[in-house]
Amino acid sequence: MAPDKERHTPFLTSLIAGGMAGTTVDLALFPIDTLKTRLQSPQGFVAAGGFRGVYRGIMAAAAGSSPGAALFFGTYETMKPFMILILKTFAIART
Repeated sequence: MAPDKERHTPFLTSLIAGGMAGTTVDLALFPIDTLKTRLQSPQGFVAAGGFRGVYRGIMAAAAGSSPGAALFFGTYETMKPFMILILKTFAIART
């Protein structure tokens, strides 16, 4: 591939990858975040629920994060070539 010819990720691919990444992060970290929140509770860990129901509410969190992450990745990958062009035009980018 020529140095000036850069590959760009298609928008739909970025949307799908972003949605999957956001969902994966939430599925992996949601129980840990729930336990951390319960440990910080003023009423105490056990009274706040302890280890019970650490996955309660995970579907709502995943459903909320997936579209946001998809839009972030899609926007980022779409704007990246334009920003590279602008930076090269103003000779700010290091090549």
